[in-house]
Amino acid sequence: MEGSPLANFVKESMERSRSSPRVSAPYTWKRPFSADAHLEVVKSYYDYVKSRIRIGVEGYDTSLQPIELYRALESLFKACGEFHNIQIRSDPVTNELQRSCIVILRGEGAGDKALQLDGSDIGGKKIVVTSLPPGLSDLSTGLSTDVLAARHVAHDQRNRSEGVSVTGYATSLPRDDIKNALSNHFSTCGEITDVFLLNSRALVYFYGLGSNHRAVQLSGTDLGGCTLVVKALPYPKPKEPAGASGWTRLRYRFRLATLAKTRGGTNTSDVRGIRRM
Repeated sequence: MEGSPLANFVKESMERSRSSPRVSAPYTWKRPFSADAHLEVVKSYYDYVKSRIRIGVEGYDTSLQPIELYRALESLFKACGEFHNIQIRSDPVTNELQRSCIVILRGEGAGDKALQLDGSDIGGKKIVVTSLPPGLSDLSTGLSTDVLAARHVAHDQRNRSEGVSVTGYATSLPRDDIKNALSNHFSTCGEITDVFLLNSRALVYFYGLGSNHRAVQLSGTDLGGCTLVVKALPYPKPKEPAGASGWTRLRYRFRLATLAKTRGGTNTSDVRGIRRM
């Protein structure tokens, strides 16, 4: 999701909606907003994109200046409904207009009215007007925006979750009983996205500001007569986009140093080795 229009929309919307300064936590990089707020913002974005009517236009003179084409198309299509935008692109080498552009409209019946303009004259040439699919491929699945938003948020939370390793519980119990017991025990730490049972330990993943840190603090607590040992899982190395500054690398080294300190002096090279295992 990072860098996509949806990601940018969510980020900007949540930044505008916050009434207090951003709060940081020592063991997490999550945005401090609830899953319900996240769901509402994503759904509003899907509703917004779904309401847009995309009309393809081609056949115009590609030697026109972009502003000339924009004004001509705006004058032609503004009577169809709410005129939103025109996406015009130029060839990076010749600087000529590309042979097609997209007109964005909104309003009931705007699409049908726009299609009736097929064959209209723009700069001495007749244009070809066609209807285009929605701007997001997800909207072509036929699913409601509620379902699409819920699916997106669930996927995003799984990708952004952080986990802890848990040992010390009674491994002889049925797997479902262990999962339920661990879920109940760590439920106060934050939203649990996954619980995995391995041979001798469990991995519990959380989504939310400070959830991982609160879970580590439960190390040494009792669960069914057993003393749990809870350790934070190593942080994944963040992906640094092209052209990014050294801040991403600095942040990663800071996390390694913090993790090494919590492990009682483990050096950063050992931590990197643990992450690769």
